[in-house]
Amino acid sequence: MGELEDLRRRVAELEQRLHTVQTQAETVEREAALQMARALDLNARLSVILSLSAALPNSRDVDTVVRLIIRETATLFPGTSATHFFLVDHERNTLVLRASDKPNMLITHPMQGLAGKAILSPRAMLLVGPELELALNDLEPEHLAELRHSMREWPPQSALIAPLRVDSQRFGAIVLYGGVHAHLYHPRDIPFIQALADLAAVSIDELNQRTRAAALQRDLALTQSLHAEAEARLNTAQAQLLQSAKLAAVGELSASVAHEINNPLYAARNSLYLVEQDLAADDPQRAFLTIAQQELGRIARIITRMRDFYRPTRAELASTSINVLLRETLELVQTHLRHSHINAVTELGSDIPAIIAHADQLRQVFLNIILNACDAMPDGGDLRVRTRMLQARHEAPTTIEIDICDTGAGIPPEHLPHLFEPFYTTKTHGTGLGLAISAHIISQHNGRILVESEVCQGSTFSILLPTNLST
Repeated sequence: MGELEDLRRRVAELEQRLHTVQTQAETVEREAALQMARALDLNARLSVILSLSAALPNSRDVDTVVRLIIRETATLFPGTSATHFFLVDHERNTLVLRASDKPNMLITHPMQGLAGKAILSPRAMLLVGPELELALNDLEPEHLAELRHSMREWPPQSALIAPLRVDSQRFGAIVLYGGVHAHLYHPRDIPFIQALADLAAVSIDELNQRTRAAALQRDLALTQSLHAEAEARLNTAQAQLLQSAKLAAVGELSASVAHEINNPLYAARNSLYLVEQDLAADDPQRAFLTIAQQELGRIARIITRMRDFYRPTRAELASTSINVLLRETLELVQTHLRHSHINAVTELGSDIPAIIAHADQLRQVFLNIILNACDAMPDGGDLRVRTRMLQARHEAPTTIEIDICDTGAGIPPEHLPHLFEPFYTTKTHGTGLGLAISAHIISQHNGRILVESEVCQGSTFSILLPTNLST
């Protein structure tokens, strides 16, 4: 009997030990399962963070960033009662609810409550118990009512808050409210809410930097454009000033030369005339006398043109028809055009008004440009003369445009800037005063002369005359 009792006792002890071992095994198994679940949850959360970090840099605006954060918050923190994403309104020094998991909500908070605590916090925090109650009680009654209306469950038993910051800049805050179950959130949730806030802050900061860079780029482009325009105006003004100075200098020189040379020039021409009277018709010296007379005549014409350049003919201002002047000028050169095999075509606008002008001076301009066009077509070609009205801009007067086009040799680009300078000429026997005088006459009529030319294609001289003195 004693042996049987001992055996039973040993069996009971073994059963007790076995039960203890089974209990420990179940505990280890549950702990292992829990650790496995936590590992899987951690892996899933890390995947969400990695996916979000890849998607946010491609966001085009802040709204896209906010929507992505709100969407992934629901994945990372299931069971959340409310998700609020606040951004700072620096002008009003308030926090504006930019987005939440409840649509069509707009909440504006002063720097109070959980949002105010979050933006001033150096890092993410978990709030529970009295600390959470204290933060909620910090809100004004109307703001507390708005918050309660935005949540599915009230009151929250836990909350996660995180500031949106990059260095010393603070952009806003993320606030997550837990459900009615105590301690819904866990300290291990803090790194994930901080990661969300950091990703959002960096993305918003980058978007702001892009916006500022684009604005600076536009401002720089505008500044460069204005600078280039101002520089062009300055260069034009300087060129006009230089041209005016040249004209003034040439005018003074012309007056002086004309006065000093005219008297001895006429004396020389009269002397040659007297000598010619004493020479026989077949005298071989008569050829040299003719050359001398021709050259003296050429000098006299140059002096006359120089005098006209300085002091143009004082014709009376009168009502002048541009179309009539052009027709008369073409009639003057009709014989020259035929001999040079030049075909002249006119396209004279019917709406060209009469203007108050010096008709003889304008005729001189038209004649000079038409003769230059003929010289550019030694083998013949086409001459087109056109008039038309240009539309007025703002308060500027309407303008008559006179185009004289040829199909001649054209003007090399290096000569174009100097065409209207006194004594500048590309002709072998030219004086270089024709275009300078023409430009001077047109400027006295408050107009301009423009030139477009292409080598071997021809040239177009455009004369622009304002009609503000039209009759």
